[in-house]
Amino acid sequence: MPAPRPSESAEAARLAAQQAEFNEKKWVWVFDDKDGYLAGWVNKEDGDFGEVVMAAGGEFRTVPLNALSKMNPPKFDRVDDIADLTFLNEASVVHNLRLRFGSGAIYTYSGLFLVAINPYQSLPLYSDAIIQQYRSKRRDENPPHIFAVAERAWVNMGEERENQSILVTGESGAGKTESTKKVIQYLAAIATDVHPSHSRSPTIASSTAAALPRSSSFRRGHVISPSTSSSSGSQLLTARGRLGLLERQILQANPILEAFGNAQTQRNNNSSRFGKFVRITFAPDGSIAGANIDWYLLEKSRVVFRSEAERSFHVFYQLMAGGGVLKENLLLGGGVEDYEYLNKSRREVDGVDDKEEWSALRGALDTVGFTTAEQFDLFRIVAAVLHIGNIAITSTRADDAVMPDPSQAERVCHLLGLPVAEFTRAVLRPRTLAGREWVSQARTQKQALEELGSLCKTLYEKSFGAIVDRINVALDRPSSKSTFIGVLDIAGFEIFDINGYEQLLINYTNEKLQQFFNHHMFVLEQEEYTREGIKWDYVNFGLDLQPTIDLIEASGNVIGILSCLDEECIMPRATDLTFTNKLHGLWAGGQDPEHPHLGRTKYEPTRFDQGFIVHHYAAHVEYRTDGWLEKNKDPLNDNLTRVLAASSDRYVASLFAEYAEASLTSNSQGGGGSAFLNAAKKRTMKKGAFRTVGQRHKEQLSSLMSQLQATQPHFVRCIVPNSNKKPGRMDIPLVLDQLRCNGVVEGIRIAHLGYPNRLPFVEFRQRYEVLTPGIIPRGYMDGREACRRMVKALELDDAIFKIGTSKIFFKAGVLAELEERRDALLFEIFSRLQAVARMWTARRQMKKILNRAVAIRTIQRNARVYGELREWPWWQLYTKVRPLLAATRNDEELRKKEAELMLIKERAEREKEEREALESLKMSLEAEKRKVEEELEAERVLALDKDALLERSKKRESELEDEVAALQADIDTLDSQLDRVMKLQKDAEEKHDSLRQMFDQAAEHLVRLETEQKEWAIREEELNAQLLETQDGSDHLRSNLEELRKVGEDLKNLALQREEDLARAKERTDVVIKELTGKLEAESQNTQTFKRKAEELETTSRQNQQQLAELSRSKTEHTQALQQREGQIATLSEKVASMNKLHGESLQEILALQNDINTLETQLDAERDDRENEIQTRNKLQGELDELRKIMEAKTSEATRRDQVEKNKDQELADLRQQTHKLHDDLTEGRRQSLATQKQLKLELDTSVREHVSLQESHKSLLERERSLQADLSKAQAALKDLERNKHTVESESHSLHARLGDSERELAEARKAKETLERQLTTFQGKYHEIEDLMLKMERDKTNHDRQLETTQKQLEAETAKRAQLEKTIAMHKAEVVQLTESAARMDAELKQALSELAAREADAKAIQIQRVQHTTIVEHVHVLEEAKRVTDRQLADAQAELASNQAYIRSLEKAKQRLTTEAEDLSRETERERLELRTKEKTVRAQEEKMSKALADAERVRKDKDMSELQTRRLQIELESSQRQVEELTKQLQQLRGDSAQLDMDLRRLADDSGEAPLSMARRRAQLEGQVMEARSTANRASMPRYSIDGSDWRREKERMESRIAELTKAYEASAAAQAEQRSQIGSLHSQVRDLRGVLDDAEADRMLLQKARRALQAELETIKNDPVDNKQVPGDRDVQKLQLKQLDMERMLEEQDYRASTSLDRMKKAEAFANECQIELGRVRVDNSELDRLNANLEKQVKELHARLAEVETKPLNSPRAVRRESRIEELANQLNKGRR
Repeated sequence: MPAPRPSESAEAARLAAQQAEFNEKKWVWVFDDKDGYLAGWVNKEDGDFGEVVMAAGGEFRTVPLNALSKMNPPKFDRVDDIADLTFLNEASVVHNLRLRFGSGAIYTYSGLFLVAINPYQSLPLYSDAIIQQYRSKRRDENPPHIFAVAERAWVNMGEERENQSILVTGESGAGKTESTKKVIQYLAAIATDVHPSHSRSPTIASSTAAALPRSSSFRRGHVISPSTSSSSGSQLLTARGRLGLLERQILQANPILEAFGNAQTQRNNNSSRFGKFVRITFAPDGSIAGANIDWYLLEKSRVVFRSEAERSFHVFYQLMAGGGVLKENLLLGGGVEDYEYLNKSRREVDGVDDKEEWSALRGALDTVGFTTAEQFDLFRIVAAVLHIGNIAITSTRADDAVMPDPSQAERVCHLLGLPVAEFTRAVLRPRTLAGREWVSQARTQKQALEELGSLCKTLYEKSFGAIVDRINVALDRPSSKSTFIGVLDIAGFEIFDINGYEQLLINYTNEKLQQFFNHHMFVLEQEEYTREGIKWDYVNFGLDLQPTIDLIEASGNVIGILSCLDEECIMPRATDLTFTNKLHGLWAGGQDPEHPHLGRTKYEPTRFDQGFIVHHYAAHVEYRTDGWLEKNKDPLNDNLTRVLAASSDRYVASLFAEYAEASLTSNSQGGGGSAFLNAAKKRTMKKGAFRTVGQRHKEQLSSLMSQLQATQPHFVRCIVPNSNKKPGRMDIPLVLDQLRCNGVVEGIRIAHLGYPNRLPFVEFRQRYEVLTPGIIPRGYMDGREACRRMVKALELDDAIFKIGTSKIFFKAGVLAELEERRDALLFEIFSRLQAVARMWTARRQMKKILNRAVAIRTIQRNARVYGELREWPWWQLYTKVRPLLAATRNDEELRKKEAELMLIKERAEREKEEREALESLKMSLEAEKRKVEEELEAERVLALDKDALLERSKKRESELEDEVAALQADIDTLDSQLDRVMKLQKDAEEKHDSLRQMFDQAAEHLVRLETEQKEWAIREEELNAQLLETQDGSDHLRSNLEELRKVGEDLKNLALQREEDLARAKERTDVVIKELTGKLEAESQNTQTFKRKAEELETTSRQNQQQLAELSRSKTEHTQALQQREGQIATLSEKVASMNKLHGESLQEILALQNDINTLETQLDAERDDRENEIQTRNKLQGELDELRKIMEAKTSEATRRDQVEKNKDQELADLRQQTHKLHDDLTEGRRQSLATQKQLKLELDTSVREHVSLQESHKSLLERERSLQADLSKAQAALKDLERNKHTVESESHSLHARLGDSERELAEARKAKETLERQLTTFQGKYHEIEDLMLKMERDKTNHDRQLETTQKQLEAETAKRAQLEKTIAMHKAEVVQLTESAARMDAELKQALSELAAREADAKAIQIQRVQHTTIVEHVHVLEEAKRVTDRQLADAQAELASNQAYIRSLEKAKQRLTTEAEDLSRETERERLELRTKEKTVRAQEEKMSKALADAERVRKDKDMSELQTRRLQIELESSQRQVEELTKQLQQLRGDSAQLDMDLRRLADDSGEAPLSMARRRAQLEGQVMEARSTANRASMPRYSIDGSDWRREKERMESRIAELTKAYEASAAAQAEQRSQIGSLHSQVRDLRGVLDDAEADRMLLQKARRALQAELETIKNDPVDNKQVPGDRDVQKLQLKQLDMERMLEEQDYRASTSLDRMKKAEAFANECQIELGRVRVDNSELDRLNANLEKQVKELHARLAEVETKPLNSPRAVRRESRIEELANQLNKGRR
């Protein structure tokens, strides 16, 4: 409840002051990133911007006017309903919530729903008095409260006879579970008051006022008189005294569900890990008739795994803390730390006692009606889960799972009623059906552990479902039920670092609920306006969540995420990756024109991980799809399910009844069972229907949404104020995000714009007709017209109401005003009625008094008469006879009445029994009907999903058929291509026949050529003479050929060396692999032995720990207080002092750490500035380098530049790269160190703060312990000695065990260290050995290379010496110039220092004189002296400037010389550019030659193919000509050789023709010549029987000469390419030498520049001191000296400016030079590539040369006297002459 307010006068004064302050200024809200919104007032406005003065601090801010939010007047502060604010904006909403939260009001209305902020503390808001305060009251009569929402649902259910629902939503940790409990508490309390017969307490006062607060229709009653209201307070009783059994069972069901379904998370200590929908049904008389609970999405994975900062479900820890004897029955020994599923996460919750929670759980179970056996069954499952987690499974060498210790498995089987052998076999070696046979399959360790984890999750989930079913059975009552109120509590929206399948289902549920809220608040509201005919412009609030919902659940043409997951689950080879890729293919990218869907805008694939992003209403959530298929299938080993279904325990078997076989199910149905087992059997679904987790959740969610849509909803929005769970704190940005996500602001907007209150015409007339008497005439009148007349009579504004077709609508607050007017009128009416009633009662009292007086007189008279008649005998006889006259008649009538009463009672009892039987039958039929409808709906949904799958499979089948058709078309095309190829083959055969005819013609031509043989004999003599001349040339070619052979041998040696290196490397890698495999096997063996030893040690240590734990428990139970004894009391005060001291030290450390952080940040900024300065200086140095480089290029010769440019360039680039890498590494290292220090300091700060908090808490706990210890100290001293002895013995044993363990560990560590050292030594020795081998090989190769290069270097040495001498001369000249410059600078520095020393001395004297004169002179004289001193200093400055001018003139002369050198450098750069162009032209020519060579090779390939065809033809001819087979074979061999020679000759001729500029022969001509040669050769082969002529060896000599000429041409081409390559290498070397020279000059120039900069800084400092210091009149030098100094200063300034200009120009030139160097590097790379290509071509040429030499030798060695050879040689000679003619 809100905090108490001050008095009315003080409150009025405060409001008046606030209003006055508010009226003075224009107050606004300004957005702030940290605090959300800050208050301020507008100081001035300038166009679209305004200057705002912040209220806190007076800061001025310039903000756009449209970004400002108006502020409400102070009277609206802490308003109960946000919709009542004048200016409705986010700032005003959150400001109102902040004010109310600060004053203790956690509830606030927001239009039609309630906003609840979690206070994180207990507040007195839920007592019985508060419940009575909200009973039968309107919403505006009390402050906002969740009881008011429950009251409104109760009233609407009674008045409208419609089911109600209360949706409690919000993020995790917002207080949804507590709000749900409060709603149920209120409903139980008011239902008990309505129907007191449920009460079991004898102290209930059955007064009419308390028992009937409402009418029979639940209409709201109002307090009529003060007396009635005052009397009600005396009738209040406690809730527990009023509640009946059913109400208490409903309330006590919540602790059971919390124990089994809630857990501690990072954001909430009692977070519901499942969703529930509690339906409380009511009878027509308003009493509770029963309840039902539906549950959703139990987070069963929490049983097996959770984060370290969270706990498992509460029941595990409650059982371990308070189980007692039950733990022994469940075989649970030890504590939480002894169980694997509990000891790896948090074990306690702050402020929660698990023992107390255990006792509350047992009490709740007893109240709900769980028997002792049923409770034992529940905790049996919990204990079995813990024992399963402790089952140890190892693996063998074959990777088979083994259970070394079966003790835990025996415990599990004992608890679950399972055979141990079958259970272990189902876990380790399950049986699978392969065809028609059962096969045992060995499981790995990982698979077995996963099976056990899945078993634990399934066990717990099924047990939880059985608990809920049992509670529903207990809460169900066989009575008539009319309506219900449902309360929904489900997990809120979740966003974690890694979001999985569970988070998708939870967020999907929240998306549906938010859509329901939006639909109810926005869409239905506006649709009703349209339906009622109200003039209304539809407002789109942008909250349609249907695209996101369709993205998740859609089915049809475009399937959603869940449907796609279900489809992948039935695919045989589907994985999580295929599922993700399929989702990307369906939803990623833009809109599909065939299947457009808005959900594509809500889907986004992730960039790096395997997953996707969904745009939810609250945020964009990234989901990881790892393990989704397994989670959706929820697989469980069939062997395990069969074993569990056949359990001897009936409860365990009932949980797995759907997995049992037919025989087992029939046997289990024979016997009876408890209600618990029957409730569990209700949940069994039809076997054979495969339902995934997603399908089940969709079915449950659709059922929930259908129930919610059939109710009238009431919304409660829970808000998390801060993420630290601190009371009284509110994080404004966090609250704003939740308000936006929950649609709070939009709901208020539509409440302002629309008409939230509406009433039907009949109800409005019945309720408010009393306000307009006489307006509506008697008789029938249309409801619309009646309402119009009533509204007109009530004088309501047309803007605040609208009349529809069946209802009348009002703005917010109008009905409240009408209710006040009605209450006032009713008050007046009932006041008059009471006055009349009081008048009537007063008059009646007066009449009674008068009648009493008359009666007294009558009695007196009758008494007198009786006194007279009493003694009269006749009167006595009359009095005795009179009663006997009617006695007999009365007895008969009494007997008749009794008989009739008995008949009526019997009839009533029969009717009652029949009615109860009919009602029970009706309820059972309705339940079966609902069940059948649900099953039908589920089957229908499943059928739709299956139809969709069938359609997709059909579509896939059609696609596959299309693909088959396409493949058939491809086969047809291939057949057609094959036909074409066969046709081409036939054409080729025809062409072959034609060529054969041409061959015959060539044979005829050969006959004609033989007649010309005589002429060739004459020419033979001439050719012999030429042959003698060419022999000399052939000798020269042979020498060149030998050189080429040497080169080829060198290349072969190099290739052999490379092969040897590869073989050696391969051998090394093989050796290393063998060693590593051996090490791996040894390590595996060692690990196995270590594991065995570790297991043995663990068993021994576990036994010892158990003994120690038992002893320590016995010790700690009796001697916790005794350990500290009396000294602890004294040390407590010391600890308090030390804690205070530590607190102060921690604060000081925090301040010091903050200072260190600030200093580190400043150092980091300074280091960044230094880096920037270094970069600038490096750029300047590069400019100077460029300038000096050009100067040196101008001074050195062209040959020197070519030799040194490349060397200087490489050295310079390497240095620059090293510098940049070093600077970059230093920068990154500095940044990393600064970030590390910042993180470390922040961590230390956090730890210190946490330590401070923990110290405070420990301080409090110590104080409490001090009080308790003082009381327990006297009791514990007696048992100290015995426990001390036990402690010493146990400690000695533990020490001995630890010593043995430590010795073994030390020995193991020493062995490992020795092994590691030996391995390291071995690896180092092997590396050294390999390095030595590589060095030896490298030395040998380098030796050979150096020997080759020595000859070339000797030739270059002479040229280098001359170049070096010239370079040394130029360097000596430069050094002399530098020495002169340094001497002049030193001389100038000395002069300047002397002048400065003189100035300093004079200044000192002047100061002394000034001090003396101050005492004797006046102010005027002092001013004159100062002016004189100023004039003297001005003269000195002028002298210095003159001297500086002279120096600058000298510098200008140097600058001119520099410019001259730059021009020379530019000329040099032009020359290099020209050379580079020439190099490019040479490269182009080389490329052209390569292209020609490739073409020639292609021609040779074609010739080779023709050769193959001719070989086939010759083979056929050999078969036909058996007699001449040997001769034909010799001819074919020689023909092949001649073909190759002719092809090579043609290639050489083509290249030589290209080199000489002549036009080459066409390809057709060459091909015709070659074909003619082939046909002639064939003709010679066919005409082998023709007469042969003798010939001498002149033809062979000519062939030899031709071969040698071809060899000479090839060697010339090779030499030309080698010369071009050598020239390129020489150019590269010259570039390197130029770069090295430029680097040296750059270093010298850099040193000179640094000296000049130092001199400049010194001069500037001295000039500043001269200007600032006063000078004595007497000690000041003359005007000339001042002028000299000024001249020197000017000269120095000019010199410095010129130096800066030189530096900038040199920087630009250096950049250009670097660009040129980069281009040269690129060109160098290209040249190297070209050289490699030339080397390859040279190798090919060498190969060809070798082949030609071999053929030449073969030709020389063959016999020359065969007539066939003579004939063939004559033919060859004839062809050669024709070729020569063609060349000419």
